[in-house]
Amino acid sequence: YTADKMASRSDITTPNIEFSPEDAARTELDFLCEVVERVIDAGATTVNIPDTVGYATPAHFHTVMSTLKSKVPNIDRCVLSTHCHNDLGLAVANSLSGVEAGARQVECTINGIGERCGNTDLVCVVANLVFKMGYDVLEGGRHEQLTEISRYVYETANMNFRAGQPFVGASA
Repeated sequence: YTADKMASRSDITTPNIEFSPEDAARTELDFLCEVVERVIDAGATTVNIPDTVGYATPAHFHTVMSTLKSKVPNIDRCVLSTHCHNDLGLAVANSLSGVEAGARQVECTINGIGERCGNTDLVCVVANLVFKMGYDVLEGGRHEQLTEISRYVYETANMNFRAGQPFVGASA
């Protein structure tokens, strides 16, 4: 269905329509801005910007996100999101850079598990948002649930704990 056809059907409802352009971090910025503006007009409520191959640097990813914030006139009608891969070890840094540029959602995984070299690690993002950036992202400041789920995933996946991982590592 096109967005117009979906909008005319009363039996199809959803509070969130997410658009995620493949390899957005390497897309020419003027074209990306045009596409994002159009998908928001068509009904997207979340626009997710992926660094699909994990090739961006934090400065580049910040430029992509801040360009969208400044050049897409209807960007305030959606939640801007990040989805970063860790092929060069920068998924968390790129995601945080996206937050600094205006993203309000970070797509991430427990313990960074994901295809190839993994995705943004939830625990690392939360630790940085709370302790370095001052965001109140943990209800009541409770991180015990992150520890429990992280350990459960490590055990289920038969993986070794990283000693220095925030909240859950032996050195934390």
